[in-house]
Amino acid sequence: MIQMIVCDLDGTLFNGDLHVNPQAGHLLRQLWQTGIHVVIATGRSWRTALRSSQELGIPGPVVAHNGAYVFDPARHPAEMYRHGIPRVRAEEMLHWSFDTQAHMRFYLGYQHPVFLTRTPDDYERWQKPDDLLITADTLIPRKPVEILLVGQDHVEKFVRDYGLKGKDYELTMFDHGHFREVNICAPHVNKSEGLGYLARQYRIPRQNILAIGDGLNDVPMLEWAGIGIASGDGLPECQQVADYVTPQGFDDPVTAAILWAEQQGLLGPLRHQEVF
Repeated sequence: MIQMIVCDLDGTLFNGDLHVNPQAGHLLRQLWQTGIHVVIATGRSWRTALRSSQELGIPGPVVAHNGAYVFDPARHPAEMYRHGIPRVRAEEMLHWSFDTQAHMRFYLGYQHPVFLTRTPDDYERWQKPDDLLITADTLIPRKPVEILLVGQDHVEKFVRDYGLKGKDYELTMFDHGHFREVNICAPHVNKSEGLGYLARQYRIPRQNILAIGDGLNDVPMLEWAGIGIASGDGLPECQQVADYVTPQGFDDPVTAAILWAEQQGLLGPLRHQEVF
């Protein structure tokens, strides 16, 4: 039987408005009430992961920054696991950012400010109260769990200067059309790293974990989990490693995954009349 359900956010638990799909949230809360652990695992920052967890209404640990960071706001201390970039490397990249006038964000973890090297033009759209604009001589107080670089020319220059990976960092590139972003994390970071830590803490065998995702960064997670479920509208690479692929055109893959798992006898019965 399944003891833990893990959900990706974008393209999986999120709807088109980047909010938790209400029907999926309802089913997950039912399952949580029966004693099943429900965990968000995302490539997004701890701030977005925390907001999503609060919207879902299920307390407990959250896996963020693509598996490099696990935290639980209800615990003290909240941090459970972190795999960061060495401070010396982070400060070197900070100086590169000021030399090139690039926009970089340094994520230090829960209840720590997010360092910004400059204010972008669209800052009012996404600014957060814990942002801190820093100077070139600012010291990085702890290993960042992720460094984010946003731009177009700056991204190209960074790749030329640093390459796609080094001994203590690795780049993941995202192309948004009019701009690109680079997620800089420690080498070999993936969601199964943070989830593996949680599984050991809770003494849950991998075969009793069900994971749902849709993207390239979900592939290691679906391969690692006992049951991997891919969105029918997700990437083929994700579907190829899945035990089940949800129907195409169904905008709530988490609900489809849960109902399939129930039919397979992997979950207890759900109160379907309460699903809206």
